[in-house]
Amino acid sequence: MVGYMIALSALALLAAAPGVAEEIDCVSCHQDLTAGKSVHQAVSMGCVVCHSAVDASDVPHMITNKNPKGLSSKMRDLCYSCHDKKPFMKITVHGALRLGCTTCHDPHASKHARLLKEAVPRLCLDCHRERLMADKSKTHDLSSGAVCSSCHNPHATDAPKLFISGLQGGADGRTALVLPSPASR
Repeated sequence: MVGYMIALSALALLAAAPGVAEEIDCVSCHQDLTAGKSVHQAVSMGCVVCHSAVDASDVPHMITNKNPKGLSSKMRDLCYSCHDKKPFMKITVHGALRLGCTTCHDPHASKHARLLKEAVPRLCLDCHRERLMADKSKTHDLSSGAVCSSCHNPHATDAPKLFISGLQGGADGRTALVLPSPASR
């Protein structure tokens, strides 16, 4: 009987404990994080999947671990818990990836494709504008509607300068996109 009373007391204490993200309807205050052209699949799994260390019983929320925003683990490790790490581990890795996925991607929702914070090329130009403005050749002429990802992988490749396959060096030392002839398309 004493064991039963102790168990009931423990349950009562747990019921009175401060709420965590899974007990609270986060979307009632954070609906902007769940709307957009692209919404991260993890959002449908519930906030606690990524933000397990948020005590949402009070505002402002209390973070119960040392990770920013109450994340379950460090951001990169958290992303790799669902996303395959292998495509990001190549010889040439984009500097933005080293800073973290959220440098370019919104972890919740975005009005842009692939959870990007801005549309390409605007997103790329946030960091690369100065270098491209110094490029007096027409290698990076974006006025034609071309986008950076036509030639560059935004994450990692085994080629220099994040070139995607199909790019070859020219006799002038520049790299050019080699497209199949119209007849073979």
